Amino acid sequence: MGKDFRYYFQHPWSRLIVAYLVIFFNFLIFAEDPVSHSQTEANVIVVGNCFSFVTNKYPRGVGWRILKVLLWLLAILIGLIAGKFLFHQRLFGQLLRLKMFREDHGSWMTMFFSTILFLFIFSHIYNTILLMDGNMGAYIITDYMGIRNESFMKLAAVGTWMGDFVTAWMVTDMMLQDKPYPDWGKSARAFWKKGNVRIILFWTVLFTLTSVVVLVITTDWISWDKLNRGFLPSDEVSRAFLASFILVFDLLIVMQVNGLTMELSFLS
Repeated sequence: MGKDFRYYFQHPWSRLIVAYLVIFFNFLIFAEDPVSHSQTEANVIVVGNCFSFVTNKYPRGVGWRILKVLLWLLAILIGLIAGKFLFHQRLFGQLLRLKMFREDHGSWMTMFFSTILFLFIFSHIYNTILLMDGNMGAYIITDYMGIRNESFMKLAAVGTWMGDFVTAWMVTDMMLQDKPYPDWGKSARAFWKKGNVRIILFWTVLFTLTSVVVLVITTDWISWDKLNRGFLPSDEVSRAFLASFILVFDLLIVMQVNGLTMELSFLS
């Protein structure tokens, strides 16, 4: 491979820096966002309806509770089936012919978002049934989640950590097994490929760091405000730019992976 822009764009160091910077930026925006300390009730459009529909606002009557559980179970089932066969295979695969959804690629993501869509739809069906009764207004499902913004942001931070670190750790695994850059990290790659070292280290580091991160986030053991002390202040504009950087870096990860996949296919 010639040392052009593509060479440096897909270089292991470039890919590792981008992947791990996403983790840092996400933790930074979580620490700096005032919503992370808000005690008001969290409300998120669509997601709030789905969360409230499944987890809280259950009526006292057994019949109403059974009805609600059956409705959200049915919504999840229909969402999974529709996501797999209607959206993934029919719409994205056959009608639009998008290569990123070929075979089973992207099926889990499609099914996940389809399930959210049908939970949202069925929550309004449930609301309609409640309104027909006339005395169940207190149990109407809205975008208010029934938890504080502080708790919601902690859940979001844990979920973000799982997605970001698994991505970065998988990129690390790929780079330590790559072929297009044979002169990069020879000793580290040799150690990584020795026996079951790769498998043991991958899962040990993943579970260990995840346990530590979840413990730190949920217990507020580390206070960013005490560590920061105004050294790195932020406002709405800077946090907006930070969120934009995260989006751009996520797209860069996808571009780097797709470029390397195309190259490996060509070489093989």
